[in-house]
Amino acid sequence: MVGESIAALLRARRSLLAAEGRLGPVPPSQDIAHVPLAKLTGTSPPGSGLSVTCYHVGRSDHTIAQSAAQNPSASTGISLELSYLIASWSSIASEEQSLLSWAMLELNRYPVLDKGQLLGGDEWSREEMVQLVPEDSDFDRLYRLWDALKQKYRLSSTVRARVIRIGYGPSSEGLPVAASRFSFADADPVTEAAQ
Repeated sequence: MVGESIAALLRARRSLLAAEGRLGPVPPSQDIAHVPLAKLTGTSPPGSGLSVTCYHVGRSDHTIAQSAAQNPSASTGISLELSYLIASWSSIASEEQSLLSWAMLELNRYPVLDKGQLLGGDEWSREEMVQLVPEDSDFDRLYRLWDALKQKYRLSSTVRARVIRIGYGPSSEGLPVAASRFSFADADPVTEAAQ
């Protein structure tokens, strides 16, 4: 949902800027899409537009806070960071450069996606947000990434989305049982106490 949310933000911003006449050299009609990694490694990658592709999922140093008194089954989960490759696929140099640099500018201007911008509705809690941080996109690292994808190098940049918290949500299970007492008796304790 995060990749789709990034693409939706960029599409919405482009439409707004186009309506205001402030889009400049950015092509107003090329597709901006969340593209799965399998499509980039396949034989028919995008032919035009801007792609947003998750290429790495890693654990985050930012853990989910949990108090000692809280039911541990209610917030079982982990924190993740997602790395995205943003690539421009235009065959015209000026469009290729303007589309990617504009996307970088917009993600710098709007570096936080809150519940209103995150697609998926009820999957996100009201206070949840995802921060978009530019990654160090040196040429060698990007070249190795494209080489691993078995594609020719494209004009591209990387961004990290953090912190995405995933888990099972509230559980109907109780706390783990630490000890139990169970015994049988032949007599009824109530009638024996009356004698």
